[in-house]
Amino acid sequence: MNRKDEGMERIKIGDTNIEASRIALGTWAMGGFMWQNEPDEKEAIRTVHEAFDQGINMIDTAPDYGLAKSETFIGKALQESDVKREDIVLACKPGIDWTNQGDVYRDMRPERVEEEVDNTLKRLKTDYIDLYQVHWRDKEVPMAEMAGMMKQLYDKGKIRAIGVTNFTPREMDEFREESPLHVTQNQFNMFQRGQRDCFAYGERHQMTGLAWAPMAHGMLTGKMDKSTTFAEEDIRHSHPMYSEEQFTRHMDALEDLKAFAMERNKSMPQLAIRWVLSQPGLGIALWGARKPEQLKDVEGTSNWILDETELKEIDDILKRHIDDLESNYLEHYAPPHRSEL
Repeated sequence: MNRKDEGMERIKIGDTNIEASRIALGTWAMGGFMWQNEPDEKEAIRTVHEAFDQGINMIDTAPDYGLAKSETFIGKALQESDVKREDIVLACKPGIDWTNQGDVYRDMRPERVEEEVDNTLKRLKTDYIDLYQVHWRDKEVPMAEMAGMMKQLYDKGKIRAIGVTNFTPREMDEFREESPLHVTQNQFNMFQRGQRDCFAYGERHQMTGLAWAPMAHGMLTGKMDKSTTFAEEDIRHSHPMYSEEQFTRHMDALEDLKAFAMERNKSMPQLAIRWVLSQPGLGIALWGARKPEQLKDVEGTSNWILDETELKEIDDILKRHIDDLESNYLEHYAPPHRSEL
């Protein structure tokens, strides 16, 4: 295989010795559930192998992605790869129960997490997870109990680093009273910046910031236009940012961003990811893909910078078209608590 490891930027996870590529493979859409594609095992395996070929060594997944399909595909891809397990960083997430006929809800009860981590290890065909991240705060489980469970897994060696996703700085403060915390993962892209305070918190406490949806669920790939529509089962079908009025504004902004990228001989995905990696506190960006060709622009994304003048020019472009760049619409993604079912 013709791997491009030398061209890929790397970063240490928190204060651990785990070294991850600054671009990680995101696998939410790979499983199909909540997206308008049917999962394709062969394509998924080829996508993981292409990520390795591009120098990506970190894969981010969760049991509820495709209702276990994404983890299963990744496990098979790892078995069929010649990349050594110690050279791969597997990032997984407990805390969402999806086993009730596809109904998903938050569940960080210790007994559930103990069961879930073992099932994830079996699907991934490994005996440890490099980074385990609480997927959503379960307010029906005391923070001390939740954090204590994660620390137990860390002390046992089942996981090598601890993270949280979609936690506020205050919640992270509570968590850190009981457990080390190495990563904060939050949504962040050019259009959705409301989680900046979470990354600032992480930077102050030697945590690595990891951005999910850095391409705004495909909007920043440059492949959509004003006529693009989504099936009802696709999460974007009802997303506020994809409503007709907002979508039109974002597409207008995108035309100017495309011109900005072309002037620098870059594609829109390259610009979108580079912008995220240029922000304070941001160490890693997830590049979501379910087909190998969706990773073709990874090469050329690393090892260049956007200077202050260019970052301001991007902001000026966005502000000409979009009124609110701070809304993350997290309520659109957040699964219910058990008592809300």
